[in-house]
Amino acid sequence: MASARLGCDMSHVICERSAATVIKSYSPNLMVHPILPSSESVKDPNSIDAPNLASPIVAMLSRLHALVVGPGLGRDGVTLKVVTEVLKEARSRSIPFVLDADGLLLVTEQPDIVKGYKDCILTPNVNEFSRLAKALNIEVPSMTQIESDSGDKTSRETEACEKLSQALGGVTIIQKGPHDVISNGVTSIVNEVVGGLKRSGGQGDTLTGSLGTLLAWRAAYHNGLWDSGEKDNQREAQGKQEIQAELESADKRMSPATTLLLAAWAGSGITRECSRRAFEAKGRSMQASDLTDEVHESFLELIGEPDQSKMRL
Repeated sequence: MASARLGCDMSHVICERSAATVIKSYSPNLMVHPILPSSESVKDPNSIDAPNLASPIVAMLSRLHALVVGPGLGRDGVTLKVVTEVLKEARSRSIPFVLDADGLLLVTEQPDIVKGYKDCILTPNVNEFSRLAKALNIEVPSMTQIESDSGDKTSRETEACEKLSQALGGVTIIQKGPHDVISNGVTSIVNEVVGGLKRSGGQGDTLTGSLGTLLAWRAAYHNGLWDSGEKDNQREAQGKQEIQAELESADKRMSPATTLLLAAWAGSGITRECSRRAFEAKGRSMQASDLTDEVHESFLELIGEPDQSKMRL
């Protein structure tokens, strides 16, 4: 829903058969595909042909610009094997994807699924981050250690995020917390956009959904599907060394690494602004679903439409 509210033209939900009717009832705008296998839908869960079971989903990949995997996925063994095959195929086609929630379990168990893939974003919370670090034998300070440190806590968190990203070969990570730390192992950003004062379970789904749309826009940018106005704005950018350094020397367009970090920051910022607005409106009664209604105004506040963009060069 967040992906659609941010501007996605079509949101496809690929799910297990028994979940389809419920999900479709959320909105007539969702395209629901009950083609995700589970232990209940196969004859012998202990002996399956995962690539064959994944083939109906793989057949859809040519129609999709980005994948969001994890929220509501569950931990059924057959489902996870099929999703693993889908991710392998998506990676071979350079389709960007976001992994959160149960999708991060796959990375914990099989890091090679994402290792070295630069079109992937992971969005772990504190506990998920610790599990990933442990699975990769990365020594990172616990939240308790960071909180008790009298030094610069943000630097400790950033260092930990960088180490985990480097261990995964440069995968972009958004470490969710009081402020979000974003790193691709080389460049790190701390997002301190003020969030809400209540952490209702499920708010991370707004982040993953928003990132799906932003990654699709990123693909459109690199495929030259719209005039970004960068050539006209180059004169205005003279003297702004921090922006000029991020532009490729050949055609003055931003590199894929830069646009991935921008997408990660934008998704993080929009989600935090949604949370702030929802809490301001609902207070203690705020639920994760309340963030959905705040997506559009949050986008306008932080970024804006092209003719009024706050992010123009």
